[in-house]
Order: sequence, then structure tokens, then C-alpha cells
Amino acid sequence: MELINSFINLAEDKVYIQSVKEIILAERLKEKTEDFFTIVPGIKGGKQVAAMKGFEYVTTKSAGCGGNGVSPTFPAFSQFWEPKLQEVKISYCYDDFMGKFTQWALNNGYDIKNLEGTELGLFIEDLVAEAMSLDMLRIVLMADEDIAEQDILTDANKVGYYDNIAKGLIPTLQYLKTLPEFADSFVALDKNTGATTVQQSLADDYAVKLFEEVVDTLDFDGDSLLTSNSLAKNYLKWLKRGNGFGIESNKVDTAKGIANLEVDGYPVNPVKSYDRWRKTDFQSGEPLTTHLPHFALFTKKEYLQVGVDDVASLSDLRLEYIGGKEETFWIKGNYMLDFKLVNPYEIKAAI
Repeated sequence: MELINSFINLAEDKVYIQSVKEIILAERLKEKTEDFFTIVPGIKGGKQVAAMKGFEYVTTKSAGCGGNGVSPTFPAFSQFWEPKLQEVKISYCYDDFMGKFTQWALNNGYDIKNLEGTELGLFIEDLVAEAMSLDMLRIVLMADEDIAEQDILTDANKVGYYDNIAKGLIPTLQYLKTLPEFADSFVALDKNTGATTVQQSLADDYAVKLFEEVVDTLDFDGDSLLTSNSLAKNYLKWLKRGNGFGIESNKVDTAKGIANLEVDGYPVNPVKSYDRWRKTDFQSGEPLTTHLPHFALFTKKEYLQVGVDDVASLSDLRLEYIGGKEETFWIKGNYMLDFKLVNPYEIKAAI
């Protein structure tokens, strides 16, 4: 019963709960989400988000009295915030919770005969913080409310982890690609079709050619290149091998790696988990194929907006223990979430 008492004490410990909130917030809003997206608190359902393109051709030689006026069309793309409630509900029966707690303690060098509330608190932090962080990134990147109808998931039981919001970044790009208005905003990426073995067989210079085409824009200037990890690794390999194996600088790069990838002076930001999610959740068919294993997007980070009701709600965590016959440990949280690419006129992508 010591585990139960420790759990109940933590649930009532405001200082501990606050520390867990801070850890979750730090995990969620540093590398996993905030490096790629802009967090926008205080969004309201139904609030309009509109982007307008400038127009020209309004000046002509004077025709004197009675000359005709011009009525230029305003190119605009309008959207509305549609935040959906996201719930975290983690539950374990006593035996399962104790088993996982014990295994965690062994993996982290603790004496399992002397486990106390402090170790339990650290276990809960480890259990929840990373999972919630990865979930948020996956949702804003890949979620699609119509995913059940597309038959692209390896396991149909995972629909509930991918239909959280109307459209994340990748489904948004897929939709924009179908609109004639944005045809020039996309470049070909032939390795997103065919069998997985073909999709993953990239020529040594595949990514560098693709990246150069994506960042080659005349109408706008972005600030980063967001990409799948597979393309980033292909580009990294090209950088290290480009001048031959014998060059001393290439030997150093091979041994130590290249910390900050750039193409034409723009930072290359690979989403490392993207490839893992595609491999585990989006492979199907015979021969086996992966749904959209690669992508690249050149734009400004400020246009990739993750809307939440309140930043504080991202880490609002509650611990509950239900005794008696149920004897269940609950870890709960919820927050409102949505994603919008607010200015699709200033993107160039390969998908």
C-alpha cells in the first residue's frame, strides 16, 4: 500500500504538480514543437485567419475625361480556427503500475527495496512528459480528421491518434497541392510513390537537388527548411562525400558530424520523429509502401501556427487514484489545439 499512499500524496502536493507542469511545458515547447512551429495562445473557435496577396497593374496612361477605372481582384486565402479538445488519460491497475515503476527504477539504478515518493514522482515525470511532447508534435504535423476514410494507416485502431484536428501541416500541404492557385508552390518528389524499397533508395545527390529547387524562390524569402529526416540525412551524406573521401575536412565531418545543416544559407530542420511515425503507422500493401515518407517545406516559422486555448493548459496535469475493486491509477490532462498554415502564398514545398 506504500505505492498507493505515495501516489495520493503526490496528487495532493501542489509544489510537485507545478514542477511536473514545468517539465512537461519545457519538453513540449522546446525541441519537439516550438523549434518548428509558432505557439499562438488564446485562440477562439470561428476566429478568421486570412492571408492576402498584393496586387499590381493599376496604373495606365490617362485617357482623359471619362476614362474607365480598374477593379483589381484581391487574392486571398481565408481560414478559421477550429480548436479541438485533446485529452490525456493514462490508467493502470495496481499490478501494471507497480511493474512499470519497478522496471523504471531498475533501469535508472534505484534500489527497488527502498522506493519512495521521490522516485515515484520522477517516474511519473518520465512517463508523461516525453509522451505528451511527442503527441503534440505528431498531431500538428500529421493529423487529419478524415484519415479513417483514406485507408493509409497500418493499424486502423490508431485512427484516434491521428484524427485529433481538422488538418495538420502535411495534410494541409496535400490539400493546397490540389488547388490550381498554388500549383507553382510545389516541386516534384517522385520518391513518395512506389514500393518502400524504391522510396528509400535515394541517389547521393537527391536531397541537395530537391532542397535547392525548394529554396529557389523569387516571390518571398523564408527563414528555414523543414524536412523529413531521411532527406536531411541524404543531404548530410552528400556534404561529407561531395569533395571526395580523401579531403581532410570531409574526414573531420564524417568523424564528428555536422551540427548545423544549411542550404543556400537557410537552416535545414529535420523532424526526426516523422520518419519513425511513417514507418510504424503508415506502411501497408503488397509490395509494402509507405505513405509520404519524405517532405520538404520552405517558408517562415511564423506562418506555421499552433493554436492553443492557454499555454498553461498544455501542462495541466491531474493525478487520481480509484481504490476498492477498481484500484486504478489515473494521470489526466486536456487542452484545446489546432494548426493553421496562415500564409500559403509564401511557401514552396515538395511532398
